[in-house]
Amino acid sequence: MTRNLATFGLLLLVACIGVAQPAGGQAQLTDGLKKPYKAPEFTGIKQWLNSEPLTLRSLRGKVVLVDFWTYSCINCVRTLPYITAWDRKYRSQGLVIVGVHTPEFKFEKDIANIQTALTKYQIQYPVAVDSDWATWNAFKNESWPAHYLIDQNGNVVYTHFGEGDYAVTENNIRALLGMESETFAAPGPSPYGGNQTPETYLGSDRAERKVASLNSALPLNHWGLTGDWKIEAERIVSGSPGAALGLRFNAKKVFLVMGSSTGEPVKVALRLNGRALLDEGGKDDHGGVLTVNGHALYELVNQDSVKPGLLEITTRGPGIEMYAFTFGN
Repeated sequence: MTRNLATFGLLLLVACIGVAQPAGGQAQLTDGLKKPYKAPEFTGIKQWLNSEPLTLRSLRGKVVLVDFWTYSCINCVRTLPYITAWDRKYRSQGLVIVGVHTPEFKFEKDIANIQTALTKYQIQYPVAVDSDWATWNAFKNESWPAHYLIDQNGNVVYTHFGEGDYAVTENNIRALLGMESETFAAPGPSPYGGNQTPETYLGSDRAERKVASLNSALPLNHWGLTGDWKIEAERIVSGSPGAALGLRFNAKKVFLVMGSSTGEPVKVALRLNGRALLDEGGKDDHGGVLTVNGHALYELVNQDSVKPGLLEITTRGPGIEMYAFTFGN
């Protein structure tokens, strides 16, 4: 999720199509900061993964890309293929990527959960576990994902917040490394739709567009509950089998951050517009059952295009935790 702490809204950033400079010559910094500044030091890091502890002072002479992320954020997840590719392509040229994992939800502080995500997304660069937000605050950061490009002298010279502008960021990596410019392929379709349902939190701290009860007249972009639920600050938790949530949305894809409070796998039944949505493997519309076996981001819906729909989720047991919906194309 592109999450901004001031608004907690979905910041729709348009991907850059390319970099306006010819290939073959020395790459030049594009959209750099008018006033570069000294990069804050990593601070309050609970643990380093894939690396011994690092400091920006020890990385002087290297080009450093600091990526603030958290593993259940769909916007962060969509940036990871680019970042891991840059690590493979430019590490030997002098680039050091540091992923600063700053959690939004409590379960994202669990080291085992983070390590599982590193394996899943093939992350081999250093990751700093910033569970108390100390480095986040030192950088005065406000969004997931956020990218800070630091030159060999330890100065932040370029920043980017949210998804997109991958060609600009890679060009600037090449510029700082003293490499020639390169023509980059245009990015794929935008993950956003113009009238897409906004990011939707379920816990009491940030819940929006919640109706009093689940019914067939649910307005667009609204959600409701029926059955036994416990409403907590950052999540809702099912108290018994048959507890249900309904959401009327407009999007191609629907994602939901879920987990199990019991530590055991729990099943949920999914229906889209009254029909069973997917089977146990999540591939077709035969069984309509999904197993929640860990705290993670789950893809629930993947339609052939952006369109409205009514998603119904019914728990098969107690202990299902639900945190936030996000959407995509």
